[in-house]
Amino acid sequence: MIRVAPLLRALAVGLAVGLSAAILPGVAAAQTPPPAPAATRTPLLMPGTTSLWQRVLTRPGAKATAEPGQASAGPEIPTLSMLFVYGRAKSGDADWIEIGTTPGGRTLGWIPAAEAIDWKQTMVVLFTNPVNRDRALFFKESDPLLTLMESPDAGTRAATLRQAAETDALPPDNPVTAIEPSAWIDPAKNFYLLPILNWTDGYFASGFSGLALEVAATSLQEKPEQAEPAKPDPRVAAKLLEGYRAGVVFVVDTTVSMEPYVARTRATIEALTGKLAASEEGDRVSFGLVGFRDVMPDGSPDGYITKVFATLADGHDRASFLGRLDAATASTADNLDFREDALAGVKAALDDIDWTDVAGRFVVLVTDASPRRASDPYSSTHLDPDQLRLLAQSKGAALMVIHLKTPAGKADHQAAEDAYTPMTAYPNVGSLYFPIEGGDVRTFGTVIDRISETILRQMDTDTQVAGEAPPAAPSPAKPAAEASENAFARAGLVGRAMQLAYLGRMEGNQPPRLFSAWVSDRDIANPARKTLDVRVLITRNQLSDLQATLKAIIDAGESTRVAPNDFFRQLRSAAATMARRPEGVGGENARRLADLGLIGEYLEGLPYRSRIMELSEDDWLSWSFGQQRQFLDDLEAKVTLYRQIYDNTDLWIALDGDRSGGEAVSPIPLDALP
Repeated sequence: MIRVAPLLRALAVGLAVGLSAAILPGVAAAQTPPPAPAATRTPLLMPGTTSLWQRVLTRPGAKATAEPGQASAGPEIPTLSMLFVYGRAKSGDADWIEIGTTPGGRTLGWIPAAEAIDWKQTMVVLFTNPVNRDRALFFKESDPLLTLMESPDAGTRAATLRQAAETDALPPDNPVTAIEPSAWIDPAKNFYLLPILNWTDGYFASGFSGLALEVAATSLQEKPEQAEPAKPDPRVAAKLLEGYRAGVVFVVDTTVSMEPYVARTRATIEALTGKLAASEEGDRVSFGLVGFRDVMPDGSPDGYITKVFATLADGHDRASFLGRLDAATASTADNLDFREDALAGVKAALDDIDWTDVAGRFVVLVTDASPRRASDPYSSTHLDPDQLRLLAQSKGAALMVIHLKTPAGKADHQAAEDAYTPMTAYPNVGSLYFPIEGGDVRTFGTVIDRISETILRQMDTDTQVAGEAPPAAPSPAKPAAEASENAFARAGLVGRAMQLAYLGRMEGNQPPRLFSAWVSDRDIANPARKTLDVRVLITRNQLSDLQATLKAIIDAGESTRVAPNDFFRQLRSAAATMARRPEGVGGENARRLADLGLIGEYLEGLPYRSRIMELSEDDWLSWSFGQQRQFLDDLEAKVTLYRQIYDNTDLWIALDGDRSGGEAVSPIPLDALP
């Protein structure tokens, strides 16, 4: 019988957050020579590229030596360390590679090529939060996985394999080699990445498409004879969850039309804080309040665009806190139009509130209007809902929207729903969008009370440990009330996901031996849910280049609005001006954006369809002015998102000890790429 190796953690040591001088603790001090001047040496380039360095991942037992062919008594390099290749040589019949920790000339020495894995793409995956999905199965080969994905009874067959894996009862000829750990590892606390070595398209009988990924991973078993760690003891989990705290920040539209709803929101928060003060939960749930307004008909702000009335910390003194809430009153003047700068209010809640001490993070937007999008001249964020969702996810926060569909805003209702439904989508759970038909104040009060109570129920230890049953997917044919019940259930699932994230931070796991295996990026039983989040490691320099590239495309589009035939000619000129290597620039025959050399090579060959890379001159000319305008507006929103990511040093992993340096890396979600 083969023991099932419960998975993870890959690259945990090699790319750990907070590393200082090198990514290999101990090795640098023991063997690393003084770094050579950056201009004297650079890593080898990947064949056929002009800007991508050769990288490898180390196997267990790799040790660096000063020259090829020598034996090394130095310390072992941590498994799956990501290293750059500076040289290749032969010693006898063996191939050797010279390795370094950064692309700036810092080398460690030589290791046998057999002790490393070539990493051709800087793609990695992270496990999604395990709430509302099954544990992932890892296969020895790709064919059995692809066959299972295509099977009409894939869910049943996967359940049988999973049960055998969980009980350690797989026969030697079973295609499964590992299973995802039962306890989630939160990368925010214990950073890890699963490097993607290879991939192929996969298709499910239900019609979904997915990816079969070959990943490098490590087992939780230090030794083959060790069994999988026991599942977490509920009593231990309950004890840990006593430290779980949640924060809820209401973001309220304080324009003139919102007066009764502002008052009702204040009343809800007052009642909840009073209930908390008299309960055992005490300060385990904190509330905050952010107001937002818009501009007046002359374009000037109506007093403020955003204002933090109460932070999560303000709740420690209830009397002072309630005084702050009383200051949040609705405007008495009409603003420019029906749309509001709602995204500014949400962003203020994410950026201006200190979320440090809370694990459950909820932002609840209350508004009767659609948001100003990135292209709106009066948008203060220049972000679209999709970019705001990604920012919220990067901060571990869930977004909810209570949309008051008042009769006065009838013409605006669809625009609001189209914006807020995707903005509030939580991975593997669904949208947390709550429409209030007719803007009924009593219904609004019921909804806001229930959302708050759903979050409060997280503080119940029994509920925390047991979790909540997944909701049935709402159907358009079902009554609106039933769809609302599903939305409340989804809010409960989001709370459970945040509890699992908290437990993941509190419980540690040990890394150790290496293996590679194939896994689906989607839940085999329900491919609508993602098991893995595919990302691309991009350096700060590359992200800066990408911002400049998109800006050049936007400028070319703006300058050729009257003469769209000149768009590609302008781009050819921009490519020639920006190129560090002019020979890589496409000539007059280039008919696609990808052929012009504007887009970095790190985006080529990735398992996703890039709208930019595929754009051809014929496509551009066939589009209406509105389609061209939308394309440029989408790029403008991406530029704003990249600026936010670039400036947030917490999102960058320092391979050389300098998080603000150009070679720091960040795992960017595929859907954030252009």
